[in-house]
Formats: sequence, structure tokens, C-alpha cells
Amino acid sequence: MSNPEYSEDYDDEHRLPLRPPGERKESHPDSFFASQVEHQIFNESLMKWAAELFDAGPVTSTADALDRLKKIQRMHSGLEAVTSTLLADTVEQIGEGFTDTLAELREKAPEEVRESERSAEFYRVDPSDDRTINSNFVAEAAIALRETPEMVSKRMFNAKGLRYVCKDTLLALAAGEITAKSAHYIVKYSQDLTEEQIKVMEHVLLPLARTASDATVYQRARRLHDRMNPESAEQRQKKSEAARKVSFWFDEDSGMGTIKLFHRADVIKSIQSTIRWGVGQNNDPDDERTSDQMTADLYADALINGWPGSSGTPLKPRLSITIPALEMLADPSRALADLEGVGPIPAGLALQLAKDAPSFQRVLTDPWTGAVIDVERKNYRPSQGLKDLLRHRDVHCCFPGCRRSADRSEMDHIDDWGHGGATDRENMHLLCKQHQMFKHALGWKIHARPDGTRSWLTPNGLHVIVTPESVDVVENLDHMNDHCPQRPDTSSRLEVLMNEDTRRVLGYPVEPEPSIDPD
Repeated sequence: MSNPEYSEDYDDEHRLPLRPPGERKESHPDSFFASQVEHQIFNESLMKWAAELFDAGPVTSTADALDRLKKIQRMHSGLEAVTSTLLADTVEQIGEGFTDTLAELREKAPEEVRESERSAEFYRVDPSDDRTINSNFVAEAAIALRETPEMVSKRMFNAKGLRYVCKDTLLALAAGEITAKSAHYIVKYSQDLTEEQIKVMEHVLLPLARTASDATVYQRARRLHDRMNPESAEQRQKKSEAARKVSFWFDEDSGMGTIKLFHRADVIKSIQSTIRWGVGQNNDPDDERTSDQMTADLYADALINGWPGSSGTPLKPRLSITIPALEMLADPSRALADLEGVGPIPAGLALQLAKDAPSFQRVLTDPWTGAVIDVERKNYRPSQGLKDLLRHRDVHCCFPGCRRSADRSEMDHIDDWGHGGATDRENMHLLCKQHQMFKHALGWKIHARPDGTRSWLTPNGLHVIVTPESVDVVENLDHMNDHCPQRPDTSSRLEVLMNEDTRRVLGYPVEPEPSIDPD
């Protein structure tokens, strides 16, 4: 049986029977009466539930608490319906009004528009293209919702499916009759179906979704989709094969991570059999590892060093680990290091990784905020030193919500070099290719603040502050005034003396002990 929590997510709005942009009339009520009716449908129930909760007073019994929880669940559903409608309608209206908006900008700021058009030509992007408009708006909506662009992109798929395809499901969601997850499953399994088949699916599933659990709706929707899907099993297999990929994610607390390979079943079976055979070759009686541990170790060794008897992979990736020397000296048991591209890991694990490292690069961090402020430049050209500094200071792309790693990002001037911007640490940051295009061609603006943060202004006027990832303490940052962070009172802080051990950990030369004259 499939598990909805672990199923692969390959949702694509192009697999829904959507009309082309500009023909989705649901986003443009053609009369004042129609728009007011819709406003009441999507908002009146929310006002009623909120008022009932506000006026209810203290909880008087278990039954009273359960009744309020039901109202809260209905509010969650109603809010999801309103959010979906806003997302779908807004991106549709932006696309339809793009020409008029561009004409207004040409009149107000002709030089700025010309420069953006030159950048768009350089990046080979069409700002009027539906996909470009969609991704640009998703990035702005992510700021408004305090979510990642990836999460809002999934919301947008769901929003368009509810607004334009599964309309009865949207109404049931707005009324609080079904949950947001059940609504998502109905939209998800409407992919690759015709409009008539989707109506049948809603007719069958909505009565069930009003009382059943989300897991039950998921299983019924999946089975119903498989029965109605007009594609042959072979066609579905080819489409799934085209979606093969490797996924990575990291555990936030344990210093561990996961790799997931989505591939043909026969390939997965072959890998499984090969690894099990390799584990079976281990006859060491002193090996105390479990079968699962040996399987994991063999898989990792094969990917990094190659199978036994092979020459291994020619690629030996560089791991960058920042170990806070002062924290290590003050309390080694509580210190956390930082593994580039992963995040915090126990200091003990970091020292174990560093033990076999062929070389070290010292990274100087601010003891109050944790921000990287300098990187050892020994044996490096200055440009490489600056690149290393940005890699440790910013850690990933500095666009709001983007976490593409430093290895997948590039150095970018905040104030353009062509307009006099300097190539220094104050005016440089990391941006991935996509968000360089957003900055230069789609109207996003950025300003470097004296406290080290970056202020982004979206095309539609939202402000958001981005703090370098290496900064741990933000309480003394000042986003508004023109000065650097104020240092906190250090009288009550733990002090670490600059003794021999401190100098050795920081990489400073250890002063020789004074010689004693026997006379």
C-alpha cells in the first residue's frame, strides 16, 4: 500500500486540463454582483467562525474544547481556499495586465526598463512568458507567506487546480467541509484525466471527504485515478521513467542525511542485490556493525571510493568545516561546528572529519554574532580569497528563501560593477543563476546595509531583510540606522584567556617558554 507521506511528488499543472492563460474567466468576475457573491462565499464563513471563537470565552469542558478544535479545522480549510483563490487570480491578472504595466514603467523609468530588457536578452528570458511571470510571482508570494518558493510553487499547482479544474472541491474547502489535504489529493489525482472524469472523481470523493480521514481520501483518489486514467500502463511507465532523480536532505539535529534514488524497479532491485552481496562478503568476526549499518557503509563507500578492487571516483569533493575555536575551549561538550551545505553538526564529529583532512583553511568569525568576517588567504590569489570569504559568510544564495549551496551560486555585485560598484566584501554576495536573472531582468532590487544584512525590494514593493547565514546572533543588528551592530555588554560573558592552548587552536604561533639560566 502506498504511503502519502513518502510518495514521490511530481505534480505539474500542465498535466491538468487547464485553459490557456488569458482564458481563465474565473479570475475575472464579469459583474459587481458576481464578485460580491464570491467574496461572501470565501470570507463570510471565516468571519463567523472567528467571531464564535473570540466570543466563546474560557474553555468549560472537554466537549467545548473539541467543538472549538472543529471550528479551527474549518478555519484552516477556509483560509486555504482563500489563499488558493488569491494565488491563482493574482498570477492570472499579472499576465493579462503585463503589457499595460510595462507601458507605465517605460513612461516612468525608461532607462531602467531598457537596462532590464538588455539583461533579459543576456539571460535569454522573456519577462512576458507565463512561466516567468509565475516563478516571479511565486518568489514574491513566498516572502508574503514566510515560506520557501518551492513550497509556494506547490501551493500554486494546488491553487490553479482548485480554481479552474476542481471547482466543487474549492467550494467544499471554503465551507470548511473538507480538509486542505483531502482537497490536495483530489487535485493531485486529477492529473492526466479529462474534465468529465474529474467531475466523476469529485462526485465520488467529496461525500467521502466530508467525514473520512485524509489517508482514506488519498487511497480512494489514487485507485480511482488508476481506473480512469486513459493512458496505458506502458505510457505511464515511460512518463515515470522520465521523472527519475536523486534527492538529498539533511537531518537538523543529528548530523546525518539521506539520499533517495527514484528509478526503474529493476535498477533498484539490481542495486539492492549488489549491496546485499557486498555485505555478505564481510566475514570479519570482530565487526560489530549491524546488517543495516554495513549496508549503509558499503553504499557510501561505493559512491565515494568505488567498489573494492576499482580505482574509485576521480571526484574527491572538498568538505568545508567551520569549528568555533572559542566555544570548543569554553565547553567542548556543547560546541557545534558547521558543515558547509548541511548546517550544524556535533563538534566531535567535525573534529573526526577534520582529523584526516589534507589541509586546513582558517575562517575568522565574529565572536558576538558568529558571522564570518575573514578567511585565510595564504596560497590564494585575492579573488579566490574573496570567493572563499563569501562561501563561508553567505553559505548559500542570498536571494530571499533560496538555499542553493555556495557551490551552485556565483559572486554577484550588489551595486553593479558597470555603475561603479566595488569588488569587495561589502558589495559582493552569492546568487544562483536563476536569481541573478531575477535581480537584473525582472525588477528585484537589493541594498547592502551597514549591519551586514541585505534589504531586498520586490517588483511589487515588498521589503525583506536577508541576514548572512553565518550570523548566529541577530539581537544587536540594526536594520534601519546607518551604523554597525552595537556590541553587547560583555561583563557577564564567559572569558577565554589567550593562553598556549587558545593560541594553538586558533592557529597562532605558540610562544616558546623562556629559558632558565642555571646560574
